[in-house]
Amino acid sequence: MERASRVAVWLAIALVGLFAGVSSAIEVSGALEREREYRASPVCASVPLRASACVWEQAFTVRESATNEGADGKEPTATLLLPSGKPWNVAFPSTGPVLSRMRPGDPVVGVVWHGGIVEVRDAGGLRQQTTLGPAGWPADRLGGALALLSFGLVALVGSVWAIIKRHDRRHQRAAAMVRWHGAALGVAAIAALWAQSGNNWPLWAIWAIWGPLALVLLATMVACVIAALRGSGEGYGLFTEPPVPPARSVARESSVAPGGGGLPREYRMSRGRRSTFLAILVAKTAVLLFTVWTEDIPPFWFQLGFSVLMAATLIVLIVRVPRSATLVDNTGIRVRGITHTRRVAWEDVQDIRAEPLRGSDGDLTPRVVAYAYLTDGRRRLLNHLDDKGYHVDREIAALRAARAELRGTDTTPDASAA
Repeated sequence: MERASRVAVWLAIALVGLFAGVSSAIEVSGALEREREYRASPVCASVPLRASACVWEQAFTVRESATNEGADGKEPTATLLLPSGKPWNVAFPSTGPVLSRMRPGDPVVGVVWHGGIVEVRDAGGLRQQTTLGPAGWPADRLGGALALLSFGLVALVGSVWAIIKRHDRRHQRAAAMVRWHGAALGVAAIAALWAQSGNNWPLWAIWAIWGPLALVLLATMVACVIAALRGSGEGYGLFTEPPVPPARSVARESSVAPGGGGLPREYRMSRGRRSTFLAILVAKTAVLLFTVWTEDIPPFWFQLGFSVLMAATLIVLIVRVPRSATLVDNTGIRVRGITHTRRVAWEDVQDIRAEPLRGSDGDLTPRVVAYAYLTDGRRRLLNHLDDKGYHVDREIAALRAARAELRGTDTTPDASAA
Protein backbone atom coordinates (compact mmCIF):
# COMPACT_ATOMS: atom_id res chain seq x y z
CA MET A 1 0.00 0.00 0.00
CA GLU A 2 2.82 2.39 0.87
CA ARG A 3 4.54 1.76 -2.46
CA ALA A 4 1.27 2.26 -4.36
CA SER A 5 0.63 5.60 -2.64
CA ARG A 6 4.19 6.71 -3.40
CA VAL A 7 3.74 5.91 -7.10
CA ALA A 8 0.39 7.74 -7.06
CA VAL A 9 2.09 10.86 -5.68
CA TRP A 10 4.75 10.63 -8.40
CA LEU A 11 2.03 10.26 -11.04
CA ALA A 12 0.13 13.31 -9.78
CA ILE A 13 3.28 15.46 -9.66
CA ALA A 14 4.29 14.29 -13.14
CA LEU A 15 0.88 15.23 -14.60
CA VAL A 16 0.96 18.66 -12.96
CA GLY A 17 4.52 19.24 -14.19
CA LEU A 18 3.61 18.13 -17.70
CA PHE A 19 0.62 20.49 -17.80
CA ALA A 20 2.68 23.41 -16.49
CA GLY A 21 5.46 22.60 -18.95
CA VAL A 22 3.07 22.67 -21.90
CA SER A 23 1.74 26.04 -20.72
CA SER A 24 5.27 27.44 -20.43
CA ALA A 25 6.16 26.10 -23.88
CA ILE A 26 3.13 27.85 -25.36
CA GLU A 27 4.21 31.11 -23.69
CA VAL A 28 7.72 30.87 -25.16
CA SER A 29 6.43 31.69 -28.65
CA GLY A 30 4.53 34.77 -27.47
CA ALA A 31 7.45 35.97 -25.36
CA LEU A 32 9.87 35.61 -28.28
CA GLU A 33 7.55 37.56 -30.57
CA ARG A 34 7.18 40.37 -28.02
CA GLU A 35 10.93 40.59 -27.48
CA ARG A 36 11.57 40.75 -31.24
CA GLU A 37 8.98 43.52 -31.55
CA TYR A 38 10.66 45.49 -28.77
CA ARG A 39 14.16 45.18 -30.23
CA ALA A 40 12.89 46.18 -33.68
CA SER A 41 10.91 49.20 -32.40
CA PRO A 42 12.09 52.58 -33.77
CA VAL A 43 12.97 55.54 -31.58
CA CYS A 44 10.11 57.99 -31.10
CA ALA A 45 10.55 61.27 -32.99
CA SER A 46 9.12 63.21 -30.03
CA VAL A 47 7.69 62.62 -26.59
CA PRO A 48 4.81 60.16 -27.06
CA LEU A 49 1.55 61.53 -25.72
CA ARG A 50 -0.10 58.09 -25.62
CA ALA A 51 0.96 54.44 -25.65
CA SER A 52 3.05 53.88 -28.73
CA ALA A 53 5.12 51.08 -30.30
CA CYS A 54 8.15 53.35 -30.55
CA VAL A 55 10.88 53.61 -27.88
CA TRP A 56 11.49 56.78 -25.89
CA GLU A 57 14.16 57.43 -23.25
CA GLN A 58 12.87 59.71 -20.50
CA ALA A 59 14.91 61.29 -17.69
CA PHE A 60 13.62 60.67 -14.16
CA THR A 61 14.65 61.39 -10.58
CA VAL A 62 14.35 58.73 -7.89
CA ARG A 63 11.96 59.72 -5.12
CA GLU A 64 12.06 56.43 -3.20
CA SER A 65 12.82 52.75 -3.68
CA ALA A 66 11.93 49.62 -1.73
CA THR A 67 13.55 46.24 -2.18
CA ASN A 68 10.81 44.60 -0.05
CA GLU A 69 13.19 41.86 0.98
CA GLY A 70 11.55 39.59 3.49
CA ALA A 71 8.08 40.84 2.58
CA ASP A 72 6.15 37.88 1.24
CA GLY A 73 4.41 38.47 -2.07
CA LYS A 74 5.70 42.03 -2.54
CA GLU A 75 7.77 42.97 -5.56
CA PRO A 76 10.69 45.42 -5.40
CA THR A 77 9.37 48.85 -6.37
CA ALA A 78 10.52 52.39 -6.99
CA THR A 79 8.84 55.74 -7.47
CA LEU A 80 10.35 57.90 -10.21
CA LEU A 81 9.60 61.60 -10.76
CA LEU A 82 9.26 63.26 -14.14
CA PRO A 83 10.79 66.76 -14.55
CA SER A 84 7.24 68.06 -14.08
CA GLY A 85 7.08 66.37 -10.65
CA LYS A 86 4.56 63.71 -11.70
CA PRO A 87 5.32 60.37 -9.98
CA TRP A 88 5.65 57.12 -11.89
CA ASN A 89 5.54 53.85 -9.97
CA VAL A 90 7.70 51.01 -11.30
CA ALA A 91 7.95 47.35 -10.21
CA PHE A 92 10.98 45.14 -10.74
CA PRO A 93 11.32 41.34 -10.87
CA SER A 94 14.46 41.49 -8.67
CA THR A 95 16.54 43.94 -6.64
CA GLY A 96 19.63 44.05 -8.85
CA PRO A 97 21.59 45.46 -10.41
CA VAL A 98 19.96 48.93 -10.56
CA LEU A 99 17.24 49.01 -7.91
CA SER A 100 19.56 48.06 -5.04
CA ARG A 101 21.76 51.08 -5.90
CA MET A 102 18.93 53.62 -6.11
CA ARG A 103 18.93 56.47 -3.62
CA PRO A 104 16.48 59.40 -3.36
CA GLY A 105 17.55 62.16 -5.74
CA ASP A 106 19.54 59.89 -8.08
CA PRO A 107 19.06 60.61 -11.79
CA VAL A 108 17.98 57.63 -13.91
CA VAL A 109 16.74 57.08 -17.45
CA GLY A 110 13.57 55.10 -18.12
CA VAL A 111 12.87 53.40 -21.44
CA VAL A 112 9.18 53.89 -22.28
CA TRP A 113 7.45 51.44 -24.63
CA HIS A 114 3.72 50.93 -25.13
CA GLY A 115 3.01 53.43 -22.36
CA GLY A 116 5.08 51.74 -19.65
CA ILE A 117 8.64 51.83 -18.35
CA VAL A 118 10.24 48.59 -19.52
CA GLU A 119 13.85 49.34 -18.52
CA VAL A 120 15.71 51.64 -16.12
CA ARG A 121 19.33 52.77 -16.58
CA ASP A 122 21.35 54.49 -13.87
CA ALA A 123 24.09 57.10 -14.25
CA GLY A 124 26.75 54.38 -14.38
CA GLY A 125 25.17 52.70 -17.40
CA LEU A 126 23.75 49.68 -15.55
CA ARG A 127 20.44 48.46 -16.94
CA GLN A 128 17.59 46.54 -15.36
CA GLN A 129 14.33 45.31 -16.85
CA THR A 130 11.10 46.10 -15.06
CA THR A 131 8.21 43.67 -14.73
CA LEU A 132 6.88 45.12 -18.00
CA GLY A 133 10.15 44.51 -19.84
CA PRO A 134 10.01 41.96 -22.66
CA ALA A 135 13.72 41.06 -22.64
CA GLY A 136 14.67 37.87 -20.81
CA TRP A 137 11.17 36.43 -20.58
CA PRO A 138 11.70 33.91 -23.43
CA ALA A 139 14.69 32.44 -21.59
CA ASP A 140 12.69 32.11 -18.36
CA ARG A 141 9.81 30.45 -20.17
CA LEU A 142 12.14 28.15 -22.11
CA GLY A 143 14.01 27.09 -18.99
CA GLY A 144 10.76 26.43 -17.19
CA ALA A 145 9.36 24.49 -20.13
CA LEU A 146 12.48 22.31 -20.36
CA ALA A 147 12.49 21.61 -16.62
CA LEU A 148 8.79 20.82 -16.35
CA LEU A 149 8.40 18.92 -19.61
CA SER A 150 11.50 16.76 -19.17
CA PHE A 151 10.59 15.94 -15.58
CA GLY A 152 6.89 15.47 -16.26
CA LEU A 153 7.30 13.24 -19.32
CA VAL A 154 10.00 10.97 -17.87
CA ALA A 155 8.37 10.76 -14.44
CA LEU A 156 5.04 9.95 -16.11
CA VAL A 157 6.65 7.05 -17.99
CA GLY A 158 8.23 5.78 -14.77
CA SER A 159 4.96 6.06 -12.85
CA VAL A 160 2.82 4.31 -15.47
CA TRP A 161 5.48 1.59 -15.79
CA ALA A 162 5.39 1.02 -12.03
CA ILE A 163 1.59 0.74 -12.10
CA ILE A 164 1.55 -1.74 -15.01
CA LYS A 165 4.32 -3.90 -13.52
CA ARG A 166 3.30 -3.44 -9.88
CA HIS A 167 3.89 -7.11 -8.98
CA ASP A 168 7.42 -7.33 -10.43
CA ARG A 169 10.18 -6.08 -8.08
CA ARG A 170 12.79 -5.70 -10.83
CA HIS A 171 10.44 -3.59 -12.97
CA GLN A 172 9.55 -1.56 -9.88
CA ARG A 173 13.22 -0.73 -9.32
CA ALA A 174 13.71 0.10 -13.00
CA ALA A 175 10.66 2.40 -12.96
CA ALA A 176 12.01 4.16 -9.85
CA MET A 177 15.30 4.75 -11.71
CA VAL A 178 13.35 6.38 -14.55
CA ARG A 179 11.39 8.65 -12.20
CA TRP A 180 14.45 9.90 -10.33
CA HIS A 181 16.30 10.56 -13.58
CA GLY A 182 13.31 12.63 -14.66
CA ALA A 183 13.80 14.77 -11.56
CA ALA A 184 17.51 15.08 -12.41
CA LEU A 185 16.63 16.26 -15.94
CA GLY A 186 14.44 18.99 -14.48
CA VAL A 187 17.19 20.11 -12.09
CA ALA A 188 19.66 20.19 -15.00
CA ALA A 189 17.32 22.49 -16.96
CA ILE A 190 17.04 24.87 -14.00
CA ALA A 191 20.83 24.89 -13.63
CA ALA A 192 21.17 25.70 -17.34
CA LEU A 193 18.73 28.60 -16.95
CA TRP A 194 20.66 29.97 -13.94
CA ALA A 195 23.95 29.77 -15.85
CA GLN A 196 22.47 31.52 -18.89
CA SER A 197 20.79 34.23 -16.84
CA GLY A 198 23.74 34.86 -14.53
CA ASN A 199 26.19 35.31 -17.41
CA ASN A 200 23.83 37.12 -19.82
CA TRP A 201 24.42 34.48 -22.47
CA PRO A 202 22.12 34.25 -25.52
CA LEU A 203 19.03 32.07 -25.50
CA TRP A 204 20.69 29.16 -27.30
CA ALA A 205 23.08 28.75 -24.34
CA ILE A 206 20.26 27.03 -22.42
CA TRP A 207 20.13 24.33 -25.08
CA ALA A 208 23.93 24.15 -25.25
CA ILE A 209 24.19 23.55 -21.50
CA TRP A 210 21.14 21.36 -20.98
CA GLY A 211 21.61 19.19 -24.08
CA PRO A 212 24.88 17.50 -23.04
CA LEU A 213 23.67 17.12 -19.46
CA ALA A 214 20.45 15.54 -20.71
CA LEU A 215 22.38 13.10 -22.91
CA VAL A 216 24.52 12.01 -19.97
CA LEU A 217 21.49 11.61 -17.70
CA LEU A 218 19.58 9.65 -20.34
CA ALA A 219 22.60 7.40 -20.82
CA THR A 220 22.87 6.72 -17.10
CA MET A 221 19.11 6.15 -16.95
CA VAL A 222 19.26 3.50 -19.68
CA ALA A 223 22.22 1.84 -17.99
CA CYS A 224 20.51 1.84 -14.58
CA VAL A 225 17.31 0.41 -16.07
CA ILE A 226 19.24 -2.38 -17.80
CA ALA A 227 21.09 -3.17 -14.58
CA ALA A 228 17.85 -3.17 -12.57
CA LEU A 229 16.10 -5.50 -15.02
CA ARG A 230 19.06 -7.88 -15.00
CA GLY A 231 19.14 -7.97 -11.21
CA SER A 232 18.03 -10.96 -9.22
CA GLY A 233 15.11 -9.24 -7.54
CA GLU A 234 16.89 -9.14 -4.16
CA GLY A 235 18.54 -5.75 -4.35
CA TYR A 236 21.27 -6.42 -6.92
CA GLY A 237 21.56 -3.73 -9.55
CA LEU A 238 23.99 -1.34 -11.17
CA PHE A 239 26.83 -1.54 -8.66
CA THR A 240 26.32 -5.09 -7.42
CA GLU A 241 26.35 -8.48 -9.11
CA PRO A 242 23.94 -11.35 -8.48
CA PRO A 243 25.46 -14.04 -6.29
CA VAL A 244 27.35 -16.79 -8.09
CA PRO A 245 25.44 -20.10 -8.09
CA PRO A 246 26.83 -22.60 -5.60
CA ALA A 247 29.80 -24.45 -7.10
CA ARG A 248 31.54 -27.59 -5.93
CA SER A 249 35.02 -26.69 -4.78
CA VAL A 250 37.96 -28.36 -6.48
CA ALA A 251 39.33 -28.96 -3.00
CA ARG A 252 36.77 -31.75 -2.68
CA GLU A 253 38.33 -33.57 -5.60
CA SER A 254 41.98 -32.73 -4.95
CA SER A 255 44.38 -31.05 -2.59
CA VAL A 256 44.29 -27.64 -4.34
CA ALA A 257 45.13 -24.61 -2.18
CA PRO A 258 44.54 -26.14 1.22
CA GLY A 259 43.15 -23.52 3.55
CA GLY A 260 42.84 -21.03 0.68
CA GLY A 261 39.20 -21.57 -0.16
CA GLY A 262 39.82 -23.73 -3.27
CA LEU A 263 38.11 -23.05 -6.58
CA PRO A 264 36.18 -21.44 -8.13
CA ARG A 265 37.48 -17.96 -7.29
CA GLU A 266 36.54 -14.59 -8.74
CA TYR A 267 38.03 -11.11 -8.56
CA ARG A 268 35.98 -7.96 -9.10
CA MET A 269 36.36 -4.25 -8.54
CA SER A 270 34.99 -3.27 -5.14
CA ARG A 271 31.68 -1.44 -4.96
CA GLY A 272 33.30 1.75 -3.67
CA ARG A 273 35.87 1.87 -6.47
CA ARG A 274 33.18 1.18 -9.09
CA SER A 275 31.00 3.98 -7.75
CA THR A 276 33.92 6.43 -7.70
CA PHE A 277 35.09 5.42 -11.17
CA LEU A 278 31.62 5.75 -12.72
CA ALA A 279 30.95 9.08 -10.97
CA ILE A 280 34.21 10.52 -12.34
CA LEU A 281 33.38 9.12 -15.76
CA VAL A 282 29.94 10.75 -15.82
CA ALA A 283 31.33 14.09 -14.61
CA LYS A 284 34.12 14.16 -17.20
CA THR A 285 31.70 13.21 -19.98
CA ALA A 286 29.39 16.06 -18.98
CA VAL A 287 32.27 18.56 -18.97
CA LEU A 288 33.51 17.32 -22.35
CA LEU A 289 30.06 17.57 -23.95
CA PHE A 290 29.54 21.02 -22.45
CA THR A 291 32.85 22.16 -23.98
CA VAL A 292 31.95 20.76 -27.40
CA TRP A 293 28.53 22.42 -27.45
CA THR A 294 29.65 25.83 -26.17
CA GLU A 295 32.52 26.22 -28.64
CA ASP A 296 31.77 27.86 -31.99
CA ILE A 297 34.47 25.97 -33.91
CA PRO A 298 32.99 22.43 -34.34
CA PRO A 299 30.21 22.11 -36.96
CA PHE A 300 26.78 20.95 -35.86
CA TRP A 301 27.14 17.47 -37.39
CA PHE A 302 30.29 16.91 -35.35
CA GLN A 303 28.65 18.11 -32.13
CA LEU A 304 25.62 15.85 -32.65
CA GLY A 305 27.62 12.80 -33.72
CA PHE A 306 30.15 13.19 -30.93
CA SER A 307 27.38 13.56 -28.35
CA VAL A 308 25.61 10.40 -29.55
CA LEU A 309 28.91 8.50 -29.54
CA MET A 310 29.77 9.65 -26.01
CA ALA A 311 26.30 8.76 -24.73
CA ALA A 312 26.49 5.27 -26.26
CA THR A 313 29.98 4.75 -24.85
CA LEU A 314 28.83 5.86 -21.42
CA ILE A 315 25.94 3.37 -21.47
CA VAL A 316 28.29 0.53 -22.42
CA LEU A 317 30.76 1.42 -19.68
CA ILE A 318 28.13 1.81 -16.97
CA VAL A 319 26.62 -1.58 -17.86
CA ARG A 320 29.85 -3.49 -18.49
CA VAL A 321 32.26 -2.15 -15.87
CA PRO A 322 30.40 -3.82 -12.95
CA ARG A 323 30.52 -7.14 -14.87
CA SER A 324 34.24 -7.10 -15.63
CA ALA A 325 36.08 -9.71 -13.57
CA THR A 326 38.65 -12.48 -13.50
CA LEU A 327 36.97 -15.86 -12.98
CA VAL A 328 39.02 -18.94 -12.06
CA ASP A 329 37.75 -22.54 -11.97
CA ASN A 330 39.06 -26.02 -12.70
CA THR A 331 38.87 -25.43 -16.48
CA GLY A 332 41.19 -22.41 -16.45
CA ILE A 333 41.05 -18.62 -16.20
CA ARG A 334 38.47 -16.34 -17.79
CA VAL A 335 39.30 -12.63 -17.99
CA ARG A 336 36.06 -10.75 -18.62
CA GLY A 337 36.75 -7.25 -19.96
CA ILE A 338 34.55 -4.38 -21.14
CA THR A 339 33.95 -5.73 -24.65
CA HIS A 340 34.91 -9.43 -24.64
CA THR A 341 36.04 -12.38 -22.52
CA ARG A 342 39.37 -14.17 -22.95
CA ARG A 343 39.77 -17.79 -21.82
CA VAL A 344 43.05 -19.43 -20.87
CA ALA A 345 43.29 -23.15 -20.10
CA TRP A 346 45.51 -24.28 -17.24
CA GLU A 347 47.85 -26.13 -19.59
CA ASP A 348 48.57 -22.79 -21.33
CA VAL A 349 49.52 -21.02 -18.10
CA GLN A 350 53.26 -21.05 -17.37
CA ASP A 351 53.24 -18.83 -14.27
CA ILE A 352 51.23 -16.24 -12.34
CA ARG A 353 53.11 -13.24 -10.94
CA ALA A 354 52.49 -9.99 -9.09
CA GLU A 355 54.13 -6.89 -10.54
CA PRO A 356 54.13 -3.19 -9.60
CA LEU A 357 52.04 -0.87 -11.77
CA ARG A 358 54.26 1.86 -13.14
CA GLY A 359 53.18 5.43 -12.51
CA SER A 360 50.50 4.50 -9.99
CA ASP A 361 50.05 6.79 -7.02
CA GLY A 362 47.92 4.24 -5.19
CA ASP A 363 44.94 6.59 -5.00
CA LEU A 364 42.42 5.34 -7.55
CA THR A 365 44.74 2.91 -9.31
CA PRO A 366 46.39 -0.08 -7.61
CA ARG A 367 50.11 -0.28 -6.95
CA VAL A 368 50.37 -4.04 -7.56
CA VAL A 369 48.61 -6.08 -10.25
CA ALA A 370 48.75 -9.74 -11.31
CA TYR A 371 49.59 -11.28 -14.67
CA ALA A 372 49.22 -14.78 -16.06
CA TYR A 373 52.28 -15.64 -18.18
CA LEU A 374 51.37 -17.99 -21.04
CA THR A 375 53.40 -20.73 -22.67
CA ASP A 376 53.54 -18.80 -25.97
CA GLY A 377 55.48 -15.95 -24.30
CA ARG A 378 52.57 -13.55 -23.88
CA ARG A 379 51.09 -12.37 -20.62
CA ARG A 380 47.50 -11.65 -19.66
CA LEU A 381 46.42 -9.08 -17.07
CA LEU A 382 44.13 -10.61 -14.47
CA ASN A 383 41.51 -7.88 -14.10
CA HIS A 384 40.92 -6.64 -10.55
CA LEU A 385 43.36 -9.06 -8.90
CA ASP A 386 45.30 -6.22 -7.30
CA ASP A 387 46.19 -4.76 -3.92
CA LYS A 388 43.11 -2.50 -3.91
CA GLY A 389 40.78 -5.34 -3.08
CA TYR A 390 42.81 -8.47 -2.33
CA HIS A 391 45.90 -9.83 -0.61
CA VAL A 392 47.78 -10.36 -3.86
CA ASP A 393 50.53 -12.70 -2.61
CA ARG A 394 48.05 -15.00 -0.90
CA GLU A 395 45.76 -15.16 -3.93
CA ILE A 396 48.66 -15.83 -6.31
CA ALA A 397 49.85 -18.64 -4.04
CA ALA A 398 46.38 -20.22 -4.23
CA LEU A 399 46.27 -19.87 -8.03
CA ARG A 400 49.76 -21.34 -8.42
CA ALA A 401 48.72 -24.30 -6.29
CA ALA A 402 45.66 -24.77 -8.49
CA ARG A 403 47.80 -24.58 -11.62
CA ALA A 404 50.24 -27.17 -10.29
CA GLU A 405 47.39 -29.52 -9.43
CA LEU A 406 45.26 -29.09 -12.57
CA ARG A 407 47.74 -28.45 -15.37
CA GLY A 408 47.86 -31.35 -17.73
CA THR A 409 45.11 -33.29 -15.92
CA ASP A 410 41.52 -33.96 -16.88
CA THR A 411 39.85 -30.56 -16.94
CA THR A 412 36.33 -31.59 -17.66
CA PRO A 413 34.20 -28.58 -16.68
CA ASP A 414 32.35 -28.86 -13.43
CA ALA A 415 28.67 -28.34 -14.33
CA SER A 416 27.90 -26.31 -11.24
CA ALA A 417 30.97 -24.08 -11.64
CA ALA A 418 30.63 -23.47 -15.38
